[in-house]
Amino acid sequence: MTNETLGPMETTSLADQAYRRLREAIQTGSLRAGDKITERDLAARLGVSPTPVREALRQLVHERVVERVGARSLRIADHSAESRSEIVEAEIRLSALMARLAARNATEAQLADLVDLLDRGDRLVAEIEQVLSDKGPDAVEPERLAAVFRIAREFHHRVEGSVGNPVLEGLLAQARAFSDEERLDRTLRVVHEGADVFRRRYHEHRELLDALLGRDEERAERLAARHHREALDQLAAS
Repeated sequence: MTNETLGPMETTSLADQAYRRLREAIQTGSLRAGDKITERDLAARLGVSPTPVREALRQLVHERVVERVGARSLRIADHSAESRSEIVEAEIRLSALMARLAARNATEAQLADLVDLLDRGDRLVAEIEQVLSDKGPDAVEPERLAAVFRIAREFHHRVEGSVGNPVLEGLLAQARAFSDEERLDRTLRVVHEGADVFRRRYHEHRELLDALLGRDEERAERLAARHHREALDQLAAS
């Protein structure tokens, strides 16, 4: 493992900042698959105390990005392509099941919250569409795309929460092949690859909501499976 610095830390939410910095270091190759790591070394390279690094590593271990190989030993996980593919398949199937169960179990209040959430997302998307039309994709501010992404992720999390089954929620959380940070990175690139892709991917949330509102379990499951498969395939290919 090299001893290069990982960049200065910001002053707020040190654990979150440490998590994002370490995620970025893994994605860019500053921390490579198979590298052995320690809390103290990472804390020194980030310029913080070991405590926020410990919290960040706990999350990365939970996501299987980092793995424990001993009582005090950690290393960057090295998942094979086959292993990652199997994890992706598990997430797709569980996400589709959660959509089916949400169509069955969600309360009217929960469905109303989903409507309000996507209404807010629609307004943001309309603003982005206007910028795309007037100035092109390079003029779209990353912050606006990030805001839409967070609404889309919140939508999925609320759909899952509406099922009312914490065991299934826990299984899905463990089966996630990519973190929200990785998903956001991909989202910020999609609009530059094609506005049509961005537009279609967002409006699939509205289709799923329509299925939930109609209590159509089969359609909700089918739409969720298609939506998550495409999203995860894109992430795996990036």
